[in-house]
Amino acid sequence: MHPPPSHPAFRHLDIHPTGEGAQKGIVLSDPLGLVTDQIFVPDGLVPIVSRFDGTQTPDQIHAEIETEFGQRLPDRFVADLARQFDERLLLHSPRFHQALTEAAAHFSSLTTRPPRHCDSPGYPADPDKLREALSSIVSQTRPDHPRPAPKGIIAPHIDIARGREGYAQSYGYLAECEPADLYVVFGTGHQGPGAPITGLPLNWSTPIGEVITDLTFVDTIATAIGAPQPLDLYLHAQEHSIEFQMLFLAHLHHDHPFEVAGFLTGNLPSTTGNPSEEEYLQNILEVFRATAQASGKTVCYVAGADLAHVGPFFGDEMRIDTERLQTLSQADHQRLSHLATGQPGDFHQAVETSRNPDRICGSTPIFMVASLAEGPGELLHYGQANAADGSQVVTFCSVAYT
Repeated sequence: MHPPPSHPAFRHLDIHPTGEGAQKGIVLSDPLGLVTDQIFVPDGLVPIVSRFDGTQTPDQIHAEIETEFGQRLPDRFVADLARQFDERLLLHSPRFHQALTEAAAHFSSLTTRPPRHCDSPGYPADPDKLREALSSIVSQTRPDHPRPAPKGIIAPHIDIARGREGYAQSYGYLAECEPADLYVVFGTGHQGPGAPITGLPLNWSTPIGEVITDLTFVDTIATAIGAPQPLDLYLHAQEHSIEFQMLFLAHLHHDHPFEVAGFLTGNLPSTTGNPSEEEYLQNILEVFRATAQASGKTVCYVAGADLAHVGPFFGDEMRIDTERLQTLSQADHQRLSHLATGQPGDFHQAVETSRNPDRICGSTPIFMVASLAEGPGELLHYGQANAADGSQVVTFCSVAYT
């Protein structure tokens, strides 16, 4: 057996409480997809694993637990526990970093990104069932006199079942318009990337057909703003925020040639919270504008972006009640009002300068689309996906730029 890490430290994982009584504990899941199953940690072990923060050795944690709880642990209990977590690639260690490097290299060698979220709620893997499910959300029938392609849309990226009405409004609007030649899609990078923008030079596979990437567009952006790091590219492999948009585009335009360019978004550093005032961001926006113009194509910008994530499931103390839903709706609409007046920087600032207490995860893709589409956005829909037990609510919106 390999030795346990000298100072065990968990890498970033999704952590959620679960169960009751003897089955109460936490569930760990890997957003990077290196570990495909969920790991249950019973309540009794939480005081130990919560100390896996890189500041103590297993022996120090062992002694501290025995002193705090007044009971003796089996010899090397904490060390063996740390070794098991390391073997599962859940800790920062050479094993994890080697596995991540290999996974990133393999992903970069592909020509097409495989679908990763088939069989998630509302997303059947079977092509016929999927077409039926998507057709029940948005019609593929274009009107006799469609509107011109919009400059941009904002759509949800929550799972399709909970975000059904939001997707219906965003892509229902798109279905009533002439198809664009190129859809430039910005999606929230829930694990990064480290760079503000990272484009993927791969096509996108879906159960209902392959979506072709405009490699020239993606490569031109990368040349201008800097080549993406391999690990930033790898984040595209598991991320759902763009995948769901590609799925709806494939459904809507199965009979019309079009291309896409998918970009994961990270943070937009700003001294004031308004990235419109930052020179580096203005340079990035200008690169996209110039590249779009040089392509000679009709371009529609798409954001895959949710809004708030609130409730005990996300770490809050209080459960969600009617009053909380109302105050959250008011706060969301106040922030969204900046899009209606064509001020995406003010929207971003309203989200970020208060340290984002509602955990809005779509501020960067929304800012990018609103900035590039320009002008006021029309709010088509606002939705709240509220769990019946009050454990969580996720909010989202649909916005069109004409």
